[in-house]
Order: sequence, then C-alpha cells, then structure tokens
Amino acid sequence: MRLKSEEIEKVWGGGAAGMKKSFPGKWDDPGSYAMNSTLNCLDNNEIDPSNIGKIMVGSESHPYAVKPTASIVAELIGSKRQAVDFEFACKAGTQAIIDAYDSVKANSISYGLAIGADSSQAKPGDALEYAAGDGGAAFLIGKQPIAVINGYESFVTDTPDFLRKEAEEFPVHFGRYTGEPAYFKHIERAGNKLLESQETSPEDYDYTVFHQPNKKFPRKVGNRLGFDKDQIEPGIVVDWIGNTYSACTLLGLARVLDRASPGDRIFVVSYGSGAGSDAFDITVTERIKEKQRQKKRSVDSWIGKEDEDLLKFKSYGEYAKNKGVLKD
Repeated sequence: MRLKSEEIEKVWGGGAAGMKKSFPGKWDDPGSYAMNSTLNCLDNNEIDPSNIGKIMVGSESHPYAVKPTASIVAELIGSKRQAVDFEFACKAGTQAIIDAYDSVKANSISYGLAIGADSSQAKPGDALEYAAGDGGAAFLIGKQPIAVINGYESFVTDTPDFLRKEAEEFPVHFGRYTGEPAYFKHIERAGNKLLESQETSPEDYDYTVFHQPNKKFPRKVGNRLGFDKDQIEPGIVVDWIGNTYSACTLLGLARVLDRASPGDRIFVVSYGSGAGSDAFDITVTERIKEKQRQKKRSVDSWIGKEDEDLLKFKSYGEYAKNKGVLKD
C-alpha cells in the first residue's frame, strides 16, 4: 500500500509536496518483505535453494531484537547452512552483497542470497515521515551472473547523523547535518575511491544508482560526481515508494537491470547513517537478455510506476494503524 504526502499534510501540515511512500499491510514487517523478495528472486532463478550457502538480511528494523531474520528466510526456502543478519542503517543491504560476493569469489559457497528489507521508522509529524517507506529486495550472487562486480570500495566514519537508542520507538535525526557532512561526504568519498581504483570516469558508465532518502539528494550527489540526468533517472525509485532504507539502493539497481543491455556499466553507491557508503562498479553480461525475457514482473510494476492499482493509495489513518502509530 502507499500514502501520498498530501494525506500527511492534512494531519500535520507542511512537508514534502508530491511525495509517495509505501507502507505495510496489517501483517507485514521486514521479515515478510525479506521472504517475499526471496521468493520472487528464486522464481526468476532456476536453482535448488539448498545450494544457497549463505543467506544475509540487511535491515535497521529487524522484527526481533534477539532472533535473526535470515533464519526465517532459510527455513522458508529449505536452506540449512549459514544465515546471518546485518545492521548498518540504510547500507545494510549492500553490506550483504559484499559479504555474498566475497564468499562466492573465495569459493566458500556456490551461491549467496543478499537481501535488504526495512519497515522505516519515523515519528508522526516529523519531516522524515514524508519519505520513509517500506520494502525489500533480494539478489542471488553466484558464478553465472547477469552482471559482474568489477570492484567495490567503502568509506566509513563515526558520524552520528541519524540514530535510535535501544528501547526508543523512533529515530532521531539532525536536519541539514544529515546532508552535507553525512550523506554527500560519504557517497562522494566512496564514489571517488571507486573511480580511482577502477581508473574510470563518469563518462564510462551508462547508469548510476545512489541511496535515495528523498527526491533531491540522489540527483544532487549524482550531478556533483559528474553524472547526468540520463545516467541517474533510471535508478530512481524514491519518487514512487519513498526511502525503503536497506532495500532502497538494491531496488534502484534492480530497476536499472530491468532495462540494461549487455556491456552496460553501472555505478552504484549506497549510504547508511552512522555513517558509511559502499560503491560498486558493475558490468552487465549477455545473460541479462534471457533473464529479462523470463522475468514475470518488472520493478516499475512492483513500485507502482506501472500497474498503479496493484499498490493502492490509502488514508493516513490506515497508514498510522498499520505502522503501529495508532494502537488498538
């Protein structure tokens, strides 16, 4: 389900005009997002789930404080090997990709399943509420890829731009501080490290994907790094479902892969508060054409850009109840 920012404005006033965000159904949580994205992923990949050597779920809103989300996914698909949860704010999903990629490259596993799933937390009436959405995405990492990771770089500092202490219901953020010394600094540093290590320039890439806390930031940081609109827009998902936290960068990458051609190169940089960024240089392979033909539903359909009726707009009251803001 989705909510328009106008519904929030009716209750609290002000805010980000024209925003749309996803929110959970009555029984949804990051565990169900992780499971559903996994089932969709496996539906598009003909492998025996028991061959998946490691399942990794990145989230900042795991359903349980002491019980892994990854083991729930493992039980669902019948994989009894390794399962682990990651936390690093909104970059937990790309951290899962790095771990899966390194494990496959080291020949310790044949396949790894990397998942980003979140049910975002925002205090009612806070600026964060206008963009904080829900969602999940799963990537199967193996040795017959539709896209190859040529290399990756990370950049991390101790930057308290956004945090939530144990037992607190809602996170605290520090306004403009979350932009310049946090989001932009880390994405630019990780991105420039990648350009340097890969000996590339922005002109070498066909597409980009950046973490998307709102409509403005990914477009602005892309321009600052030297990318243009044609490279940036295909990776945007925030316009239709808001910021899905750990799933956000993964969903943007999945959207790009829906339209990419063999040989296309993708520049991806995530961001997680606290703070850090992971940057990837990815090249699309010939196998992408087969997967695009086989895929049953596009990312544009899942996020409501197409097939809008499948992700219906609801009232603030239903949103507030499903998010637990209104108690029974």
